[in-house]
Amino acid sequence: MAQEVKILPVLKILKEAYFALNQKQNKQHLFWAGSFIFCAVFNLLPKGFANPLSLVWAVGFYVFWCVFFRFYYQKKPYFSWQKIFASAVPSSKMIFITCALTMFMILVPFLPLMMGFKGKYLVFFEGYMSALQSPQTSLLNAMIFSTFFLMLSPIAFCRPYLAWISALQGYSGSVRKIFKKTQGNYFSFLGLVFLLDIPCIFAHEADIFLHCHGFFLVGFYSIYLIYLNIVFAKVYDFFNA
Repeated sequence: MAQEVKILPVLKILKEAYFALNQKQNKQHLFWAGSFIFCAVFNLLPKGFANPLSLVWAVGFYVFWCVFFRFYYQKKPYFSWQKIFASAVPSSKMIFITCALTMFMILVPFLPLMMGFKGKYLVFFEGYMSALQSPQTSLLNAMIFSTFFLMLSPIAFCRPYLAWISALQGYSGSVRKIFKKTQGNYFSFLGLVFLLDIPCIFAHEADIFLHCHGFFLVGFYSIYLIYLNIVFAKVYDFFNA
């Protein structure tokens, strides 16, 4: 018998996650405070991810979210090295897929040059490479890069993230099983990521407009990241009900 295809109700999931975020759940305020501290520390970190100390920050933030999900699903002990290490398998796959797609994005423009296409394409190629190397890209370039990663997010981010949540609970962290359970939902995941991206764009523009130097984003992301993870917890629950 063919497996029943479950289509993700995107708007319902977002609504349920919003109400869950506003519940007076015991100890939830501690995660809000922890998220704020991590966001504030990163904002104060010189050169961001280029700073070697960012690796320590990243490991700490990773463990923080591991504890968050184990608390969310009431899996005791909330802090478990065994489950954290088990979750590293799907999360490393997510990182590998993202890096591979990034390399693909960088290297593909070289192919026409290798095939002998020059002239107008060479002008486009030089502009493309200049945009990649420039810290301040144009709005058009930003839209092109964002659209590329948005189209790939259902494969590179959403499914591996659900496998990570599963591994944290002590269940199978197989990305392949998650793909099987969520088949037929590419456009649903695409719509979900698109809607989740919109507040981030407005928050980024607001921080620039208000000259907050990242501090507006600290306040925004300290709450938004919790909401984002509750959204994916709701998505996981939908496909595993």
